[in-house]
Amino acid sequence: MSKRTVFALLALALTPAAVAQSYSLVVNGQPAPARAIVVNGQTYVPLSTLKTLGIPSSLTGSTLTLGSAAPSTSPGGANQRASLEGCIGETLFNGVWRMTVRKIVPIGADVGLGPGWGVTVELRNGTATKLNLHDTGLEAIELVGVDGNTFQFQERAADEPLIYKDVTQAGGITYQLKFQVQDARMPAASVPAATKLVVTLNPQKMTAGYLRAARVAYTTPMPSFRVRLDCSK
Repeated sequence: MSKRTVFALLALALTPAAVAQSYSLVVNGQPAPARAIVVNGQTYVPLSTLKTLGIPSSLTGSTLTLGSAAPSTSPGGANQRASLEGCIGETLFNGVWRMTVRKIVPIGADVGLGPGWGVTVELRNGTATKLNLHDTGLEAIELVGVDGNTFQFQERAADEPLIYKDVTQAGGITYQLKFQVQDARMPAASVPAATKLVVTLNPQKMTAGYLRAARVAYTTPMPSFRVRLDCSK
């Protein structure tokens, strides 16, 4: 059977009596040229339909694979690690912090640095204990450019409220992270577009003492945040 004629299972509640039937398909509001078929009470749709919905597929020998490969750690940097992922305006929660990226705007050169991007982030404490970002295992804050390179967040004295300030229960901080190129002479139009903000949190680096005594812990094995900057909620 060729890849074009392979049909993927679509989970629908059908009666066992439906032995052979077909349906017209409407995908994202548009009629599709192919049809869905029913075999032994199961409804199948063509792979071309799944592709239209953004679901990748590959056929190797007798194995049909749907979706992307499982994420793995690679030399590509923190942006390659598995993380909680969302879009601008979407609140992500890892059991300790609720983080929402509010907006991203271009910023000009400043204090020996070139132009870049300003990312406004809202960070809220989701526990019953005072916390700060540094003591909860913060490793890095990075902005990933469209070219695959990263803007490393350079901590400055002005950034202390975000990194070190204790946030009370249900309290929060709204802060603009600044990512700028090193060359102050670079024109703003030459700064690569940004695609992702990555906040890497390592549970193993969570400060001992009052944090563990208060039983503060991440509720997911992947507490880092990865926010796509090309979509919004």
